[in-house]
Amino acid sequence: MKTEKELDGTAGPECLQQVREDLYDNNHFLLYLSVVDKWMDKEISSLSLPHSNSFSIGPLTIPRPASPRLSRSFASSPMLWQELPGVKNSPDLKNMSDDERRLQEVRFEVVTSEASYGSSLDIVVEHFVKSKHLNGLLTTQDKNWLFSRLSDVRAISHSFYTQLEERVESNITHFTVCDIIIKHCQRFRAVYVPYLTNQSYQDKTYQRLMNENARFRQVVENLEHSPKCQRLPFRSFLILPFQRITRLKLLVQNIVKRTAPKTKDEAQAIKAMKLLEKMIQDSNESISQMKSIESLVSLNARVDFECKTLPLISQSRRLVREGPVTELRDFTQKENERSAYIHLFNDYLLLSLTKEGGRFTVIDHAPVSELRAENCRVKLHSLKKNLFRLFVAQKSLLLRTETQADKLRWISAVSRPHPEIDFNAAQGMCHF
Repeated sequence: MKTEKELDGTAGPECLQQVREDLYDNNHFLLYLSVVDKWMDKEISSLSLPHSNSFSIGPLTIPRPASPRLSRSFASSPMLWQELPGVKNSPDLKNMSDDERRLQEVRFEVVTSEASYGSSLDIVVEHFVKSKHLNGLLTTQDKNWLFSRLSDVRAISHSFYTQLEERVESNITHFTVCDIIIKHCQRFRAVYVPYLTNQSYQDKTYQRLMNENARFRQVVENLEHSPKCQRLPFRSFLILPFQRITRLKLLVQNIVKRTAPKTKDEAQAIKAMKLLEKMIQDSNESISQMKSIESLVSLNARVDFECKTLPLISQSRRLVREGPVTELRDFTQKENERSAYIHLFNDYLLLSLTKEGGRFTVIDHAPVSELRAENCRVKLHSLKKNLFRLFVAQKSLLLRTETQADKLRWISAVSRPHPEIDFNAAQGMCHF
């Protein structure tokens, strides 16, 4: 296994958090945990965020309470913008077109939905995260994995809502929200990308604790029965940030549709939408990256190298295709066949022999730049079907797959990024 220094240099960004998955029985999991947490703290503290009275990092603080004048309008139940007393009795309302009214309704939904979201975050933080009974049952590691910076998410939500609320109060009939969203996107990214990336691991931690710790399950169920939760399970609170950032993006998309074209408001709405889409895209890429790192960590623990050792764990490496093949060392004799297994990454190919317990002995590896695959057709009466040649550096391997489809997929995968081959029309194929 790599040292902490080596791993820290090859497996950075959020992609390392899920390295922890499935490593409970691995002697090295604390090493990976240390690297992940160290990177996460460094990433968030390194962000240069604008100063605000209602926001600070390390530790995060909750902003001042929302002003009661606006909050009273929809604190108990969400209202439509046109139902607000300050709007209903305003002469401006009569002078607005239906499109303008609908646009303001969507903008106001950003505000009311953030208020509702913030209230739910208050419940999960105050009722669950800060529960003495629950905290008494969890290790420090479990707390970090399970709660996954929910307090940070709440702090940013409160800061965001405070500015939205002030904007509405400044001009209740003609307020905008997208410029505030734009200003907060860097703050959103600081907590949402790590949170969304960690969500699958958070879910597995929750499942493990529920299945293996009866006391934890009992305490969670008791907390869920509180009227504060309104019959919602703890798990539904954990996925709130994922739901919120998706809904916010959809709301902004709706604002874009309803905003007059070629205006400053439209330009701001489009910019806000693109920033939110980029954040969600970054989260998805980070999730994919972490899964790749996790699979490399798992594979690294299960391989032995008969040939020259290849360091497997790399941030840029991803698995393209894997599966069993049969190597024909002598085409005429069945006893000279042997089962093999291929791991094809975006930069390297591993050819291995399988061992008991899901382990592998790597007998050869090569960079993809030195690979070439060629289809092999045989006569109809031959039993040797689904063959292809794999050229690895200066060697040629004759391989067989279970199905023709598998053969063609392997040839296509090895041939990338070159154009895919039309195997029905391909010329110059080897024949037997």
